Amino acid sequence: MIFILNKFISFATKLSDLLIKPILDNLLVFSSFYLAGFTTAIFPTIVFHTKLLRISFFTWIFDVYIICLFLQLFPSKVKKWPTILIAIPFYFLAIIDIYCLITHYTHFNPEILNLILDTNRREAHEYFVQYIQSETIILPMGIILIIIILHFLIRRKKNLLTSFIFHTRFITILKSVVALLVISSIYLSLPFRISFIKLLNAETIFEIDNYVSYQALNTPFHNLLFGLKLRNLERKELGKLAEVQQNIQIDSCSNTSPEIVFIIGESYIKSHSQLYGYSKATTPLEVQRTVDTGNGILIPFTNVITTSNYTSTVFKNIFSLKSIDEPKPWGQSLLFPVLFKKAGYHVTFITSQYVNDNHRDVFDLSGGLFLNNNDISSLAFDCRNDKAPRYDETLLEFYDSLKIFKKEHNLTIFHLIGQHIDFYKRSPEKWKKFKVKDYQDRQDINEKEKSFVADYDNATLYNDYVVDQIIKRFEDKDAVVIYMPDHGEGCYDGGHKLGRMPKGEYSKSILQNEYDIPFWIWCSKLYQENHPQIIQQIKDSPNRPFMTDDIPHLLLYLGGIKCQVYQEKKNLISPNYDVNRKRLLNGEVDYDSIIRR
Repeated sequence: MIFILNKFISFATKLSDLLIKPILDNLLVFSSFYLAGFTTAIFPTIVFHTKLLRISFFTWIFDVYIICLFLQLFPSKVKKWPTILIAIPFYFLAIIDIYCLITHYTHFNPEILNLILDTNRREAHEYFVQYIQSETIILPMGIILIIIILHFLIRRKKNLLTSFIFHTRFITILKSVVALLVISSIYLSLPFRISFIKLLNAETIFEIDNYVSYQALNTPFHNLLFGLKLRNLERKELGKLAEVQQNIQIDSCSNTSPEIVFIIGESYIKSHSQLYGYSKATTPLEVQRTVDTGNGILIPFTNVITTSNYTSTVFKNIFSLKSIDEPKPWGQSLLFPVLFKKAGYHVTFITSQYVNDNHRDVFDLSGGLFLNNNDISSLAFDCRNDKAPRYDETLLEFYDSLKIFKKEHNLTIFHLIGQHIDFYKRSPEKWKKFKVKDYQDRQDINEKEKSFVADYDNATLYNDYVVDQIIKRFEDKDAVVIYMPDHGEGCYDGGHKLGRMPKGEYSKSILQNEYDIPFWIWCSKLYQENHPQIIQQIKDSPNRPFMTDDIPHLLLYLGGIKCQVYQEKKNLISPNYDVNRKRLLNGEVDYDSIIRR
């Protein structure tokens, strides 16, 4: 019995020595990498008091252990080079992860990667500067930087560290504990890593949407790889999307509305609109247009939400005839601008953000920028601008220059930069009417936060002017104008911080700030005279619950376009509109069930 026990102890000792050898041979790498990684995992718990995902303790051991195993393949004399090549992206991603936690209250993930890659250089610079000034970011960044400095300083004295470990009186116990942790991490982490491999082997986005386990994406490195995988699948999906557009069939088109204008705003908080009861005069021109004075009338809708709080996702939803709750792949859907162009409308797309030029990132084909795919763009649009303006009113100059190209029936899509962060840069100096002193009643925020709110309200005021200028260009035409932003924003309302929360965060406050959006329809005097039935339908519909992924059906109805994909029950102003449809945010959470709580 004693003999067997001794054999077992001898085997266990050899096994533990074998398991921990990669750690002992790369002790500095293991300790510094693990400390940096686990800092990103525990940071939200310390600062934001969120629940710690306990599996992170083990998955970081497993992942860093795999790195150490890889380094064992190299002789000691050259091991420093692969170590440096791994350390640079490792620490960089750790810093990016902390930055995302500060700015978006979430770890680096595929949505953040899309946000970064779908943003032009100007927006990226403004976005970075807006947040880098935050005092909150100094501590976690400092911790990571200290770990990096210690790593490369101690590296020269690593023999002292190893000597200290090996001369510990409890070396046998220590080695056993480390071996036990390694075994536990392998056992607990392996299912997540197998799931991750399956995700990387997925062949379609549809397959991922029906499978994805986000617990398999619990480090910034896995999220980066997964995000790049998604980007690659999206580009393939665009090829299929372009093929589908080639086969569009139109049954008939009566060109009901000669001038249809669709204005897409940006980051518009509904509760900051005077039109919806805000105490500050941020939309005086819109309010004036709600009264019919002979130049048309504006009818605001009260119960409209967006599908997502990410622009690229919203664009995929509102340009496609596929509703977010339909199971078919997005790449098999039709795009409403293509239908309009096929039906004989002259389609113009004027944007402050998604400009189709030669200086965009190679990844700009995904998300909202699927419209920049050359094949899709040529099928969808007759005209579009090729330069991004500093301020939205410059878009009007481009529109005015296109008058010679206009036809009898036109669909014009304006995409504004609106209230996109950085708020201060969204309005010219003469439009900065609101100051910090105007928010002294806001005892819940400090002076710096009040300045952000003032900048946001100034951007909203300027947006009101720009939109009014668009309307003025159609006052003497048979025109209908629809306005909606892509999503809302966070700007210190109801305990909400600055910026938007990640997918999966759905408190009532978040929904009201980021998903509730302004939505209105303006009709010219001539349009009212020529289309009394449509006017009455609009006036009968302002309180209906609506989600913006069904906006194409309203547009098709206004254009008098008949085709197989049009569904009357999804047309907001139709008498047969389905008011009982579940409005699923990001296709997963029932908005109304949360609001009613």
